[in-house]
Amino acid sequence: MKSWWRLADDTRSCSTSRQRRIAEALARRDRLGAAADLTAYRLVHGDAEDMPGLAADRYGRVGVIHADGLEILETWLPALRARLAPVVETAYTKVHPRRASGLDAAQRGRLAPEAPIWGSPVDSLEVLEAGVRYQVRPSGGLSVGLFLDMREVRQWLRSDEAVRGGRVLNLFAYTCSLGVCATLGAAERVVNVDVSRPYLEWGKANYALNGCPVDARDFIYGDAFDWLARFARRLQRFEVVIVDPPSFSSTPFSVTRDYARLVAAAARVVSPGGVLLAATNHVPTTDARFASWLGSGLSEAGRRGRVVARWHEPEIDFPVSAGQRAYLKVHAVQLN
Repeated sequence: MKSWWRLADDTRSCSTSRQRRIAEALARRDRLGAAADLTAYRLVHGDAEDMPGLAADRYGRVGVIHADGLEILETWLPALRARLAPVVETAYTKVHPRRASGLDAAQRGRLAPEAPIWGSPVDSLEVLEAGVRYQVRPSGGLSVGLFLDMREVRQWLRSDEAVRGGRVLNLFAYTCSLGVCATLGAAERVVNVDVSRPYLEWGKANYALNGCPVDARDFIYGDAFDWLARFARRLQRFEVVIVDPPSFSSTPFSVTRDYARLVAAAARVVSPGGVLLAATNHVPTTDARFASWLGSGLSEAGRRGRVVARWHEPEIDFPVSAGQRAYLKVHAVQLN
C-alpha cells in the first residue's frame, strides 16, 4: 500500500500530465487561433490526443467542454480549467449520453447545466467562421447551434459553381448554417426544411446576421420525407439538395435503416447535372457502408452519379486516432 505522500505525488503527476496533453492540443491549433476571421473551432479532441471521451470547443470567448460521462468530466476538469481559463472567459459543460433522444427537460438540464462551470453566464453570442457570422447559444442544451466539423463543407457551399445561380434544398436544416453559406454562395434560392420551428427561427437570425434576405416561405416546418414527396409531385427541382440527418433523433428516422430511402427521395428532386450533398456523422458507419447507401438510394430513384468532392472532419482540430477511421462522411454526388 502506498504512503499518503506517494499518493499525493501520483495525483500531482497525473494533473501535470493532463495539463501537458491539453497544452499540446492547444498548440496544434495556433494557426486557427491566429486567424482573424475564425473564432469557432475545436480545442481538444479526445482519443486522438490521448484524452479519451473528452472534447472542448471554442466559441469566441466561451468554451464548451464535452464528456462521454460525468466521471470523465470530473477527472479532467481541474486540468481543463487550469489550461483553458486563460483562453476562454466562460465555460459550459455537456455530458453526452449514448442516446440524446427521449430525454426530458430535467435530464437534459443535469447533462447540460445552464450555469457555466466558470465565468459569467453567456446565453448567446456571435462567432465568425471564414468571415460568416453565426449565433450560438452555449447555455442551451447539448447542442449550441453550429457543428464545427462541417466547416469545410460550409466553405464549399460558398464557393462551388454548383451553388451559384442554382436552387438549393437544405433538409434537416437545424439552424440553417448550410443555408446561409449557400445564400452567400450566390444561390438563386435556398429552401430550409426542419421539424423544429425554434431552430428555423434561429436560422432566420443567422440569415439576418449576414445580411441575407429572410423570406418566410424559404423556412419550412415539416418532415423531410413529406416535403420531398410534395416537391416530386409538383415536379419541383433543385440544383443542390443537402441531406444531413441527425444520427439520433426524436423522430422515427433511423440513419442505418432509412438513409438509402432518404437518398432515393432526395435524388428524385435533383435537377439533371445537379448535386446531392449527402452527410452523416454516424460513428459506426464505414465509408464503404455509406457509399453503399448512396448507391442503393440512387438506384432506387433510377439515377446515376459520380462523387465530385468528399470530406471528413477537418484534420487540424479533429485529428483521427491511429488505427481509427474518421466519423464524418460527406459526399457531393453529381447526378445524371
